[in-house]
Amino acid sequence: RGENRSFFTFQDFYRVFSSFDILSSTMISSLSFRMQECSNQDCRFRFPVLENASRIEICPKCGASLKEIGSAYPRHRVERELLAPQAPELHLLLDNIRSIYNVGSIFRTAAATGIAKIHLCGMTATPDNPRLAKTAIGAEKMVTWKYHLNGLVAAKALAQEGISLWAIEGGEKATSLFDAKIPQGNRKIALIIGNELAGIDPEIIRVSERILYIPMQGSKESLNLTVAFGIAAYYLRYF
Repeated sequence: RGENRSFFTFQDFYRVFSSFDILSSTMISSLSFRMQECSNQDCRFRFPVLENASRIEICPKCGASLKEIGSAYPRHRVERELLAPQAPELHLLLDNIRSIYNVGSIFRTAAATGIAKIHLCGMTATPDNPRLAKTAIGAEKMVTWKYHLNGLVAAKALAQEGISLWAIEGGEKATSLFDAKIPQGNRKIALIIGNELAGIDPEIIRVSERILYIPMQGSKESLNLTVAFGIAAYYLRYF
């Protein structure tokens, strides 16, 4: 495959955008992009490319020529906002999370919500695994973390430090997250998220101060754990 080829495959797309993993947050924030669109009216495949990347000439979907659309634009930034007046200091305990990509995504949300520390337990992957960076995109370097062989031991240690354990889980004893009120004087909470299939260790649930579910519609019984964590963290920090 020659250096001057113009046909751009989906493998090329993956390589270009996965290269973000090695960029610092400062470098990522300075990136700019431009849109390209297929000239074939039956295709019109549209996608972003890095502003300073080599021009892509051929549509990877149908092989027709591509055209540039509009001018270059920077990454869409979000301004920082103040936390809710009673926002607690949040910690996070991940109990035997199977998917390394779920863990990486959680690190990114944890950085965005100002999580004080993540406790990675049992089979949960740590940032020592380079694949975690695929979804964390640098956030694994921004959030303090600690690995524990035993999630129950870790949970009990947090409780002994005066950190309330709030399990995000279903069950008969669970109450709605959106009815949860932070007690006066209790400003440290550890959210607990469990395994994708098995959920949270029953013994950890037993020592938890609260068991909270997220109300749902439809026929599915649970959310992806990264989504559940994001909802809980943002609710407690901003509302």
